[in-house]
Parts: sequence; structure tokens; C-alpha cells
Amino acid sequence: MNNNIKQYQRKSWQALSMIFAMCLALVGAASLSACSDDDPHFTVSEDDYPRILNTDLSDKTIDRKTPLQMEIKVTPMHYTTVTWLLDDVQIAEGSTIDQFLPVGSHVLKIVATTTKGKSTWRSINIVVRPAADDPSVGTNASELWVAPGETTEIHGCAHLDQVVTILVGGKNAHFEVLDEGTTLRLTAPQDLANGDYDITLIDKDGVEFAGGKIKVTTEAKPSMETTLWEGSFAVTWGTPFDALKDDMVNLVHAGTIVRAYVTGAGQGSMTTAWWNNILTGKGDPDRGDIMIDGDQVLEYTLTETSMALMNEQNGFLIVGDGYTILKVTADQ
Repeated sequence: MNNNIKQYQRKSWQALSMIFAMCLALVGAASLSACSDDDPHFTVSEDDYPRILNTDLSDKTIDRKTPLQMEIKVTPMHYTTVTWLLDDVQIAEGSTIDQFLPVGSHVLKIVATTTKGKSTWRSINIVVRPAADDPSVGTNASELWVAPGETTEIHGCAHLDQVVTILVGGKNAHFEVLDEGTTLRLTAPQDLANGDYDITLIDKDGVEFAGGKIKVTTEAKPSMETTLWEGSFAVTWGTPFDALKDDMVNLVHAGTIVRAYVTGAGQGSMTTAWWNNILTGKGDPDRGDIMIDGDQVLEYTLTETSMALMNEQNGFLIVGDGYTILKVTADQ
């Protein structure tokens, strides 16, 4: 009886040992399977074809002062090199990148290459915008048209007070910054042939900023004059021209040439709704009325100050006495 019990216990222990060993084997197989399928660092050999394992690669938009920060996971990890190409030019090597990029639209190509020369790649689009305080040049097409050696004023600029050098087509250009950095008086290099050229702005630290393009040409500038109002309006001290009072600020911009075609014998000027000169902000007796005798054109080139005055002083008028307005135009 005791022998039977001992044999039974021995067999039970053997069975339990076998079951335990089977469980360990299953756990080991499951662990190996998990590594093979899920661990990006798992590799069998350097003969494997490379794979880029990231599932979150997508187009990006950043500003110039924000570095591009990315990490790439590859397999076989220990036998694969990652290179980064911006517009087909290599800018980095390694599984991570932390780098500032130039302003513009770019294609970023990520290439994974093994020690055996096998490779794969992924690409995304990167848009790098100017930073909020970067210098920029206005976009008025009429102002961005100038003859070689001649000067143009470009309005609607920003932060030009940071700029120490301006290149046009790679050549140094003489310039002045006006209106607290919002207006650029630019002289095109004398030796440029007719064509469209890049404007490059450079600050004191040597950082370059794209300023758009300017047409340098001996061709006559096309007229861009448009009619804002046409009719017959007799101006007197009691009846200023106010047909464009509230709309004018939305129809023009700094650099626009506003013309009033008039006839008569008197005096007048373009002003805000407070009767202050649209260019200087001065009122009577320093308003600067223009004397009118016969057919005449009153012409004013608006500035950033003009735009601010219209916004602050309730709009636009043409004031004076003794003449008739026939047409008001804007040359953009």
C-alpha cells in the first residue's frame, strides 16, 4: 500500500514537472515572438532589408526660430545608418535631428541604408515660415518695378530696422529705411540686366531673409491706375467731398498714389475726416492746401502714416473751395 502511494506521488510530480516545463517553453516562445514582431531594435542579421518603423511621419509647418526635431526608428538597428536630405542636399546623419531650417517650402527625405548597401526612404514636406519679428518687404507690384540705377520706395514693409545689408540679384544695393522700418527706399544696382531678381535682407548677425522679387528693367512701368469714383462734385468749405469717406482706407494701402482730377479756381487738399492733411496730419493753417487754376490733378502718395490717420480720424475727405472734382483714382 505504501509503495503504491509513493509511486503515485512520483508520477504526479513528474507530470507536474512536465507541465511546468511546457509552460516555460510557451512563455519563452511568446516572448521571442513579441520581440520579433514589436521590438524595433530586433534583427536577425545585417542581411535584412532596412525598414523605417515610424507610423507618424507627416508634413510639418514650423517657423524659422523653431528647430526641426524628429527621431527615426529603423531595423536592423545596429547595421543601419539614417541620413537626412533637405531638397536633395544632406543636412544630417543619425537617428535624430534637431536643426533650424531656412524659410521656404522644402522636401525632407529620410534614407535608411544598411552596411550591405540595402536602403529604403520616406519623404515629407516641410514649410518653414518667417518668424513674427523677421524683416519683410512690401508686395506692391508697382513699387517692385524699377530701372537699373534708379530708386523706388516700397511701402508695407516690416522690421527693416534690423537690416544692415540688402542684396538685389546677389549684388549690394543702396537703401534707406523710413517710417520706423515700414518703408524701404531702394536703389537697384546699375549693372543689372533686365529681369526679375531676388531681394535678400541681411541683419547684423549675418542671418539672411528672403525679401521676394523685384523687376529691374528699362521697360516702361504699366499703368495700374483704377477709378474709385467718377462724376461731378462741387467742393466748398461747407461741402467737402465725402463719397469715399469710409471706404477709402479699404481700397488703398501705403504706397498707393491717389489722384483727384479737378477743374476750377480755388484751393483744396486731401485730408482725414478731421480735416487734417492726409500726409502730414496737420490742420489749417498748416494743412498745405494746393492752389487750383483750371484743369488740374491733385496727387498724393499715401504712407503708413496716411493709413493710420484715416483709421484714427474717421476716414477720408477732399476739402477746400471753388473747384469741382471729376474723378478720383488709385494707382496701386
